Amino acid sequence: MRTTARRTTGTIAVAVVALTTAACSGGSPGAEPTATATVTATASPAPTPSPTASDDPLPTATGTPEPTEGLEPFSAPGTELTTEPAGGRLTVVDVRTGEHDGFDRVVYELAGEGLPGWRVGYVEQAVDDPSGEPVAVDGDAILQVWITGTGYPFDTGHEEFAQDLRPDDGDVEHVTRPLTFEAQTQSFVGVDDGARPFRVLLLQDPVRVVVDVQDEG
Repeated sequence: MRTTARRTTGTIAVAVVALTTAACSGGSPGAEPTATATVTATASPAPTPSPTASDDPLPTATGTPEPTEGLEPFSAPGTELTTEPAGGRLTVVDVRTGEHDGFDRVVYELAGEGLPGWRVGYVEQAVDDPSGEPVAVDGDAILQVWITGTGYPFDTGHEEFAQDLRPDDGDVEHVTRPLTFEAQTQSFVGVDDGARPFRVLLLQDPVRVVVDVQDEG
């Protein structure tokens, strides 16, 4: 709540004029008259208090929470899950992991326009595209994640997430930093103790591609 003080300015004028002449009886002949000058006093304006911060917190923008129940079933390790983008021109701006009851989760958050697509499946070896160079990935199995409908940072105006993740807990050992080439962004997820069933979700507000890996057993 903003508090406003009304400023009041007052001016007090005090005039004192005294004129004494030497014409009085007994005065010295030829003496010059003397005068007291007008004195004006101005009251200082009351200081205006600085606005104070409101006691009410500012609203915080929050996105749609990532669901953990009532989701579609997991797909077998030998399958590849694919979806086409819808006017996507996005950049992966954040990657995070989490351990949940029955599965581990990798979230790729994107910013830009449209919706992304994906191709997700297990591979025997992680190979960088387009260089063809092998990528070192921690873990016993490698889940390759292609996010399609993406763009370079200078196309979308958003900086790409630029680091690997190695979670301390759970069965996801390693997530490589996303790298973009020709409207596709590649990342690898290293999984402990072999290939597991997995699923892929698309969430919005903000846009996220979510990869869940089922726990062993």
